[in-house]
Amino acid sequence: MERVAFNSLEDAIIKLRSTESQIMDLGKAVFTADNGNMFPVDLLAIAAMKRTSGNTEGFITLIEAKNMAAARSLLRIQIDTFLRFSATWLVEKPHDFATDVIGGKQIRNLKDRNGKKMNDGYLVDVLSPEYPWLKDVYKNLCGYVHFSGSHLSNAVQSLNDNERTVTFHIGKEDIQYPEWSWTEAVDCFTNAINILFYYIDGWIQTKSGADTANNQIHPTPKNGAAD
Repeated sequence: MERVAFNSLEDAIIKLRSTESQIMDLGKAVFTADNGNMFPVDLLAIAAMKRTSGNTEGFITLIEAKNMAAARSLLRIQIDTFLRFSATWLVEKPHDFATDVIGGKQIRNLKDRNGKKMNDGYLVDVLSPEYPWLKDVYKNLCGYVHFSGSHLSNAVQSLNDNERTVTFHIGKEDIQYPEWSWTEAVDCFTNAINILFYYIDGWIQTKSGADTANNQIHPTPKNGAAD
């Protein structure tokens, strides 16, 4: 899947807001597939969609408030959402995996079908061939989730090499970023949501008994709704 690019921040936000109706449509499909039967993976999908809905509203509010540091933290959390939901496709028994997660087990301590622990770094490595931008973006965003030098960089308003001076800004707004930087953040958030949708749609197709090859979901969960 190619990343979507927008010409303006306004266009990017409009596109991001449109994902809310997509969440509702996917939610209906999850509940109605296979005559309404419910399985553990359904519960993970519902949790991921609920988290995404809240994250999106919060992210747009932060973008409009010009709060880049907090917006990037939420972007990292949204990437975490599709990363961990995608782990369902890496295990031998997806419903058992979902049951473990629902029961409180940490995904980073659970193993895929090859015996590899599925920590976030491993999941990033697995998905990076398909999404080449993921590894660098994930690494950079981690600095915003955990208190680090990224927060000092975020406080720098300007540098003057000739006078060897630095101007800091510690107010709530991040006024030093150009519009393209805000647009890029929204663009990335939208793409993170679209990747999650891709996997949720793959699960819906699996649950419905449809061929998932056209959705490029491989491998298909081993113990799907038909088991």
